[in-house]
Amino acid sequence: MGPMTLPSRRSSPQGGTFLPRALTLALAAIPAAALFTVSGLVRAADPDAFQMSSDEAGTLFDKAKDSVVQVRSGDKGYILAGSGFFIDDQGTVLTSSTILGENKTARVLIHGVEMDAKIIGNDPRSGLAMLRVSYDESPSLPLGHTTDLKTGDGAILIGYPMSLPVASSQGPISGFEASYLTKIDDATSVKESVAAVERFATTHIHANVSISPGQVGGPLLNSRGEVVGLVATSPDNGKTVYALPAEAMGKIIADFNLYGRARHGWVGVNVTAGPDTLHDGRTVRVVQIMPGTPASQSGIQAGDTVMRIDSREIYRPSDVLDASFFSHVGGTMIVVVRRDEKLYDYSFAVIERPQGPTAANPTTPPVTGTSTLSSGSDSSAQGRPVLVNHVVTDSK
Repeated sequence: MGPMTLPSRRSSPQGGTFLPRALTLALAAIPAAALFTVSGLVRAADPDAFQMSSDEAGTLFDKAKDSVVQVRSGDKGYILAGSGFFIDDQGTVLTSSTILGENKTARVLIHGVEMDAKIIGNDPRSGLAMLRVSYDESPSLPLGHTTDLKTGDGAILIGYPMSLPVASSQGPISGFEASYLTKIDDATSVKESVAAVERFATTHIHANVSISPGQVGGPLLNSRGEVVGLVATSPDNGKTVYALPAEAMGKIIADFNLYGRARHGWVGVNVTAGPDTLHDGRTVRVVQIMPGTPASQSGIQAGDTVMRIDSREIYRPSDVLDASFFSHVGGTMIVVVRRDEKLYDYSFAVIERPQGPTAANPTTPPVTGTSTLSSGSDSSAQGRPVLVNHVVTDSK
C-alpha cells in the first residue's frame, strides 16, 4: 500500500520524500541463512494468560484515549502524520521517529487543536522520538514492564487512523522477536516473490493486533492500562504489529533527558550464529574484532563462543543484540566466552557507536552474516507515517 492522503488545516501541497528508517546492529548479528527464518524468541502460549473481553477493552480505551494524540511533522513538501501519547503531566509526548523523518519541526493535535512541539530527541535506530508541548496537566499513560508479559496476554492498541477519530483494536501477544521477514517485490507468483529480513535494534513485542495507517507511534497497552510498547511497524499489511518494549523506551528516554540524543554503546565485536556443537544451546560465535576498538586489544578471538554478557546468558544472536542495546556509553561490559572448553572473561570499555561507515555501512565487505548489517526500509504502509500530499484547508 502506497502513501496515503490526509486532510490537513495546514497548506503545503508541494512534493517531498519519505526517508525510511534504517537500523544497524551494534554487536549482534543475524546469520545469512536467517534470510528465510524469523529470529527471536516465540514463547508458548501460557494457559494462565489474560485475554481481555470487549467490555474490558472498551473501558481501557475510554480511560486512555485522551492521552493519545496525533503527531505531524514538516512545514514544506509532504507532511508526515502518525500517533503519539503523553507520558507525564508536563506535555511530554512519545512517538515514532518515522513520523519525524529528518524534519526539524513537529506539531501535536490535541482535541483538534494543533500545537507546535519541541523535538527533545529523535533516534531512528530505536525508532523512538520524544516531543514536548506547552500543555499543563496533560493526561498521561504510565509505562509498564514487559518482563511479566506472556504470549496470549491481551493487548490493546490506540491511535489515529488517517483523519478519523482516535480508535483502538485488541488482540493477544504472540511473541518476542528481533527480526522478521517482509516481501520486497510485487511478484504475483510465490516462486517469484522475494523476502528480506527487517532487523530491530532490540527485541520487539509481536502482537496479533490490527493497525491502520496513521496509528504508528501509538501505545500498546496491557490489561492494566500500562504502556508495554510503542507501535513501530506492521509486517503484514496491518494484520499484526511490532512494538518497541517499554524498557527500551525507558533507556532512550533517559538518554534524551541527559544528552538530548540517544547514545548507543559499541565495543567492536561482530558475532554470528553457529552450530550448537556441545548441545547446550550456545550458538553465538565471534567472527570479527574491529581494529581500533575496545575489543581489539582484549584477547578475545574469532571462533570464541559467547556465553554471557554482564549478567545476561547468551544463547542466540538476539540476546547479544539486547545486551548491546542496554549497555551504557562510558560503562564497562564484561563478556564471558568459551574457547577449547575453557571459559575466559574479558572486560571492555563501552564507547559510543560510530555514525560513519565503520559501524553502519563498511567501505570493505564485512564477514558474511556479522553484525555490520543494516535493515531495509519498512515495506508496509502500516509501518510508515501517513504522507500528507494533498491538503484541504479548513477541514474538520
